[in-house]
Amino acid sequence: MRSTLPTLLLALTLTGAVSAVANAQIVGRNETVYTWRGTVPTGRQFTVRNFNGPIDVRAATGNTVELRAEKRLRGGSVTDVGFEVRTSSSGDVSICSTQDDDSCDGDHHRDRDGWHRDVSVSMTVLLPRGVRLKVATGNGALSVERAGGDVEASTGNGRVSVVETEGAVNVSTGNGEVTVRNAKARVHVSTGNGDVDVVTAQGPVEVSSGNGDIDVRMSALRSPEDMEFNTGHGDVKLTLPANYNGELDASTGNGSIRSDFDLKVKGQLNPRHIRATIGQGGATLRMSTGNGEFEIRKG
Repeated sequence: MRSTLPTLLLALTLTGAVSAVANAQIVGRNETVYTWRGTVPTGRQFTVRNFNGPIDVRAATGNTVELRAEKRLRGGSVTDVGFEVRTSSSGDVSICSTQDDDSCDGDHHRDRDGWHRDVSVSMTVLLPRGVRLKVATGNGALSVERAGGDVEASTGNGRVSVVETEGAVNVSTGNGEVTVRNAKARVHVSTGNGDVDVVTAQGPVEVSSGNGDIDVRMSALRSPEDMEFNTGHGDVKLTLPANYNGELDASTGNGSIRSDFDLKVKGQLNPRHIRATIGQGGATLRMSTGNGEFEIRKG
């Protein structure tokens, strides 16, 4: 009897391992254009990862998710690129492009005699609005329009555009401009280099750029939360609801600060660093630029 329980546990463990492996498939090696269609339940997540190339996400007309991936080869073979598809018991789906026998859990950005620089994949996704989206590419532009719920988008190098989404938006790029339009929930943007332009129906918003102008317009604030806007070099323009209340902490290495709101300055007046109360005070609004102007506008 002493050996029965360990044997049973081992059998269950192996069964689970086989099941997990069965849910991960490498497909589409022999196809120049690979297409996947399936259903992802509302509220679950659809993840797309591309080692090199753009991803364009648009709204689906029905409940079916569709991914179309076109291989673009200037060297190598069409069979060098495949797609790993994983599904979870909860309904989440993950698809990534991969080279040779790489797993999506491993390093699939390796250089094999330099050929991978001549291979890219252009992806187009049709996604229902209620599905959460996570999309990433090592190099390439990202575009999401009227698709998905919460959106998380990241690229190592490329511009990012997110338009008319229902949920929270989280965007990061190592190098590239970022545009967010008509978001309806929290927005967080980070770029190593590039301008950031955000228009949202409802804040809060946070933005960080290593080098670039920041322009953010909020029609309303869901709740009085701290917000932060930083750029190493560039102007920061911020439009807030006319009834905004908060504590301002703004600093600039070389520039001026202009505000449509009355500022009740705290402490000694310093044109390079201002701490002030707006309206009745409240959450903290932090703004900083190494070299640039500040403009705070009433919506």
